[in-house]
Amino acid sequence: MATKTETTADNAKLQADVDALRNDLAEITKTLKTMGGQAAETRTQAAAERIREVTGQARDQFDHARGVAVDQVRENPLASVAVTFGVGLLVGRLLQK
Repeated sequence: MATKTETTADNAKLQADVDALRNDLAEITKTLKTMGGQAAETRTQAAAERIREVTGQARDQFDHARGVAVDQVRENPLASVAVTFGVGLLVGRLLQK
C-alpha cells in the first residue's frame, strides 16, 4: 500500500505534469494563431494584387473603348449626333412610363 508520502509525491508529480501540459498547450495555441494570421495576411496580399491587376486591365479596356468612341465621333460627327439623339429619345420614353 502506498504511503502518504508516496501519494503526496505522486500528486505533486502529476500536478507538475498537468502544468507542463498547460504550458505546452498555450505555446501550441500561440503558434497556431501566428500561423493563421500569416496565412490570412498572405491571402489578403494575393487578393489585393489580383484586384490591382483586374483594375489595371479594366482601365486599359476603358481607355481603348473611349479612344474608339472618340475616333468614331471625329470620323462621323453627324451620325454620332443622330445616334445620341435617338438614344436620348428612347431613354426619355422609357422613363416616362
